[in-house]
Amino acid sequence: MKIDLHSHSTVSDGLDSPAALVGRMAEAGLTSFALTDHDTLQGLPEAREEAGRRGIDLISGAEISTAWGGQDDIHILALFVDEKNDEFNANLVLRQAERRTRGERMARKLVEHGFALDLDAIRADVGDGVWGRPHLARALVRAGHASSNDDAFDRFLGREHPWYVVYEKWPAVDVIRAIRDAGGVSSIAHSVWYKDTDALIRALAAEGLGGIEVFHPDHGPDEERRFSSLARELSLAATAGSDFHGTPEGRKSPGGVYGDERMLAALLARRP
Repeated sequence: MKIDLHSHSTVSDGLDSPAALVGRMAEAGLTSFALTDHDTLQGLPEAREEAGRRGIDLISGAEISTAWGGQDDIHILALFVDEKNDEFNANLVLRQAERRTRGERMARKLVEHGFALDLDAIRADVGDGVWGRPHLARALVRAGHASSNDDAFDRFLGREHPWYVVYEKWPAVDVIRAIRDAGGVSSIAHSVWYKDTDALIRALAAEGLGGIEVFHPDHGPDEERRFSSLARELSLAATAGSDFHGTPEGRKSPGGVYGDERMLAALLARRP
């Protein structure tokens, strides 16, 4: 059994439609995968229909941007949530509106500072999905202002730049509770990204965090050992995901990072 618990479609900042993403996962030999678009569950119906045709198990999920302890970009995976839970979806709608407002503001600030961008093309790229900075990165590349998405983030879209716009994030503790109330399990994503990660994870574990994304393309062997040890110490599930966004890059590819049936069983045991 091969399970990828972290991936994105065009409903947020991925490049493949939910159905096309299912196809990629199936062709990579995945038995099961989670669609975890940013702050939304709206790609799940399309993905589930294609997963049924492909014979692959789809896990409902989302990647939620949260705040804790002065950090405002901590990502928590919501896995196995009830996608029809009204309260959970209502909270996500608020997050999506915040993202849309923030994205439009950043785009306008870039234009005002002389970086010509086609705002209508950006809106078309987002479509009915969820705004994210990768949409702006792609627009900067198309306009010739950046050589790649990474270059766009480095020179334009990081918080150190004048065009960056902060938006209010959902408090991490509230997110953990909301995921549990929606029947799901929470796991902190790409754990190596944050400041004082061990303290962060210990604090969130005390509030009901269910897991740690131990295996991720940005984690080397040292990080995997470190987070595996922390998961055991805190009795948290270990999760694994490729964080695939549509362009295969080493381990950041469908099934480039994956778990097995023991990982799935450990997660299921933590469902409320």
